[in-house]
Amino acid sequence: MPEETRRADVQGAVDAAVLRRTVTARAWWAGIRSGGIFAVMAFGAPALTGVVRDSAWPWLVYVVAPFTGVGIIGLIGMFKSVPVAVLLTRACRRTLARYPVDGFWPVIEKVDGAEGDKRRSKALTFRLRTAEGEESPVMRMHPVPRRAVWRGPWPEGMDSGVYVVGDLAFGAVGYVPASGGFFFMQPDDWDACAQERRVAGGDRVGRARGAGVDRRII
Repeated sequence: MPEETRRADVQGAVDAAVLRRTVTARAWWAGIRSGGIFAVMAFGAPALTGVVRDSAWPWLVYVVAPFTGVGIIGLIGMFKSVPVAVLLTRACRRTLARYPVDGFWPVIEKVDGAEGDKRRSKALTFRLRTAEGEESPVMRMHPVPRRAVWRGPWPEGMDSGVYVVGDLAFGAVGYVPASGGFFFMQPDDWDACAQERRVAGGDRVGRARGAGVDRRII
């Protein structure tokens, strides 16, 4: 299928403006939900401890009390992660506002972090391939919003292919239609793509600068 036809079909199926609104809503909801849960645990558990102490089951204090610590630790962790979450959400929003949907990449080859469920600090890198054999550089990704530890780092359904919005030499947003997940990606070896960025035309460079992906973010 000609590239122009394939891209037109993709843009007809997925709209970048819709994706922009969706990723923004999900990032806000994830923050509000997590913050609310940890706040209830941190501040509600102490109040509940006083109630159960005077109840017919005072032993419940030992069940309720640990939730306070979990809630406090969770809130501290959230405050530390907020700057990164804001940065990545902003990068996704700006990219989705300035680029059309570039195409659907049906083949995902995980390079590193394939077993990242138990080692979340491990970088998640992969390579995209089209049905025609075209391949991307090795990309580093970060889910937006961040996924819960128990769910594993890779978005569900990613192996079935992703839509790409952006410029892979600079940075792009991936959308997984199988699960509705989002992630931000940039070349894992930023310097290796420097030559392509240097010879990129003024339109590409200007668009990348407007999206804020003319520098390394992740």
